[in-house]
Amino acid sequence: MKVSTILKCIVTAFLAFIIVYLSCNFPLFNAELIFLYMVIIMIIIYLYAGKKVRYMIQLSFFWGIIYAFVIISLRSISRNHAILIGFPTIVLFTWGFTYCYRKKLSKKNIFIMLLMTLIFLEGPVRIINFSGTLISLPSFIFNLVAILIGCMLFFSRYNRIIWLSFGGVLGCAVWMFCQGGDMWAHKVVHGTYTGKIYRLANDYFLYDEKGDTLFLSQLKGKIVLLDFWSNGCGVCWEKFPMMQDLYDKYKNENVFIAGVFVEKKEGEYEENMKKFSCKYTFPIFKVSKDASLVKDLSVKRFPSLAVLDTDGVFRGFGNIEIVIKMFNNMVDTEKGKNDK
Repeated sequence: MKVSTILKCIVTAFLAFIIVYLSCNFPLFNAELIFLYMVIIMIIIYLYAGKKVRYMIQLSFFWGIIYAFVIISLRSISRNHAILIGFPTIVLFTWGFTYCYRKKLSKKNIFIMLLMTLIFLEGPVRIINFSGTLISLPSFIFNLVAILIGCMLFFSRYNRIIWLSFGGVLGCAVWMFCQGGDMWAHKVVHGTYTGKIYRLANDYFLYDEKGDTLFLSQLKGKIVLLDFWSNGCGVCWEKFPMMQDLYDKYKNENVFIAGVFVEKKEGEYEENMKKFSCKYTFPIFKVSKDASLVKDLSVKRFPSLAVLDTDGVFRGFGNIEIVIKMFNNMVDTEKGKNDK
């Protein structure tokens, strides 16, 4: 038996042992583990495959490394950068890989391998954790389109149509960078694209530190800003100085500003209030995580802000920047009415 054959058998047995070990000691439905399985299987296939299949695996391997490096780097900056810069970059790299392998593989095989590599890289985690990865779904779609356009730019004779398609998708990427990406993220996290809502607040209530009930209907006639936060939310604490500034600025106005602690376990509210009271003075109320107010507004991530108009109607809900802008506009409008 040849030495090369013996080495192949040893490597195959070792990789098979790794698969069995991982399967016995870790959950099967794990995105990272599934990806590792795919890599090991591709290595085993590469050991025994012919020249054509080896070229396909090489293409997949090098393309996967560059794709992961580019997209992970860009997404670490922001999801919007991953769309605006990632789309033309992936088109360029697709064109480059297509050029390099044009004499080794057919057009069809090149396109399939580039596309399947992208699906192998992101598919498992998106299937297993669909809701958690939904926020970056537009970036994934733009990358799929980028591979298609990159291959067509190299192989197609109708370059004018392809370039027009490239320009149109790039225009969409610019819009996603400027506005669309933030709208999508706000929809995923808070349930609305713009933060604008319309919901009467008559039946909702909060509890203060003494356990007394405050009905939101009692606040009619005032513009109300509520900051929903929860235990262990570091970002919430980072935003408290902004809320304190707003409270100090408007405390003599016809405005009500307060935090709303969403309690998941008994005692969390009191524990957090000890720390909060040492630094801030704006009032903090609490509600249960199962309260109708939390469910109806779909308060799932923190901090989330809500604003009510003087008629006791929720007009905005979402991230702090969007809602505070709406709140300031409402206050200015109300002042304008009173000045007249």
